[in-house]
Amino acid sequence: MRLPKLKYPNLTFFVFSVLLALVLAWFGVLDRVFVEFGDLGYAGALLAGLLLPITFTAPIATVTLFYLGGHYEVVPLVLLATFGALIGDLIIFTFVKDRTLAEIESIRAEYRADHRKHDHYKRHKALLDLFRSKPFHALALFVGALLIASPFPDELGVAIFASYRLNIHKFIPLSLFLNGIGIWLIILAGKTFIG
Repeated sequence: MRLPKLKYPNLTFFVFSVLLALVLAWFGVLDRVFVEFGDLGYAGALLAGLLLPITFTAPIATVTLFYLGGHYEVVPLVLLATFGALIGDLIIFTFVKDRTLAEIESIRAEYRADHRKHDHYKRHKALLDLFRSKPFHALALFVGALLIASPFPDELGVAIFASYRLNIHKFIPLSLFLNGIGIWLIILAGKTFIG
């Protein structure tokens, strides 16, 4: 039996993975899997860092790093967790930049071709002019940087940088710096409150 070919495989995979993560979180599978991270020590910091950029594992990874900060040395924890977060960000970055944005652009082109009859041109042009303005670009990049540095999931921040066609060689040091700051603050808070 031959499987049907999907028109937008990357968007389909993304939606499926979000739904799967929701189901796993609903049944408590993620909690049972990640509760052991605190017992893994420095290896747990690497794994928590790897899962920190992902929406449904970010809270658990944040709590794990907070806990580890109270029981282990700060510098190795920050370095390992930051390296793990970089790997997670790179996976998201390449997935969004290379595949998903192309599919979104394809959907947009199809929509524009199908809806030329409507008189939305002036509104559409005004919106495009706003999105292409320098203040909007600066604000978007600032928000993207804040999202990556925060303990919140990185997907949206990484998607913002990927949508600006940022070179991967420029994204790597940016991700290391921003994740390093956020992870250092989480671990330092754990050191302060637990240690």
